[in-house]
Amino acid sequence: MSIGLNEILLYFDDKNIKYEFTGNRHIYFSSFCPLNELKGDSITWVRNAADVPVEAMNSMNNILLIAELGSEVKGAEFPILYVENVHRSFFFVLEKFFSECDPVKRKAKIELSAVVDTADIGKEVYIGHHTYIGPKVKIGNNVIIYHNVTIDGNVSIGNDTVIESGVSIGGDGTGFYKDDNGNLIHVPHYGGIIIGSNVWIGSNSVIIRGCLGDTIIGDGTKISDLCCISHNDSIGRNTEITCGTFIAGSSAVGENVWIAPGTVINNSAHIGNGSYVGIGSVVLSKVKPNTKVFGYPAVKYKFDGFD
Repeated sequence: MSIGLNEILLYFDDKNIKYEFTGNRHIYFSSFCPLNELKGDSITWVRNAADVPVEAMNSMNNILLIAELGSEVKGAEFPILYVENVHRSFFFVLEKFFSECDPVKRKAKIELSAVVDTADIGKEVYIGHHTYIGPKVKIGNNVIIYHNVTIDGNVSIGNDTVIESGVSIGGDGTGFYKDDNGNLIHVPHYGGIIIGSNVWIGSNSVIIRGCLGDTIIGDGTKISDLCCISHNDSIGRNTEITCGTFIAGSSAVGENVWIAPGTVINNSAHIGNGSYVGIGSVVLSKVKPNTKVFGYPAVKYKFDGFD
């Protein structure tokens, strides 16, 4: 497979992505590579122009660098395509021209070892090996559910959602009360789970169904591996929840929030829209919108280089 630079430029034109180009336009590529493993006939990208190994790239044939529009790579003798939002634009190119290189991309099917008790399944859905889908589950279009996943109860999954291997969705929470003899009695959970469209749920994460109402995951939200979303939590749109985060029950996380690895969020906490919660933080109550917090307990923090 060979991709010409002009094909990439036409693609950016079609998507109305702003760009500037320097160098030879008549070049072709057959692959891609990271900046620390350069190879010829490839495209690569950089977030910070100061990190470009200019001398090494000058010695290579047919290599294209994609960099942020407005930056400058000095001393470069190789082609550079400066684009807006370089991270997004580079992976647009990979998805458009190199999507067959994805090692786990699946065609729509239900694997023979899967147990699927619902008939409410949209178009172009993949369900992996040894996965169980309960009778009340609703699955939208273009959903990918990988292997060893359990989804049960009143669960609704929106279009274009990806659920990685080992995920549990719809289980009971750990709420208990004591009877007259001091024995712990489990509180039944009668609610469900609503998962929006274009959601990503990482491997071995757990989404617990609501107690009386529903647990809600908003459109576009991404949940990484080994996370726990508890009963009646509400997660807003386009929020990123990274590895090892635990969110206790009845908490509300707003839209466009970024939660760093190892964060713990207390019961009934509230995190406002656009906030940032730093690595290993413990949120006890409330984070105001557009606020960066760190630590135990998490408090507003400001230092040079991170405003």
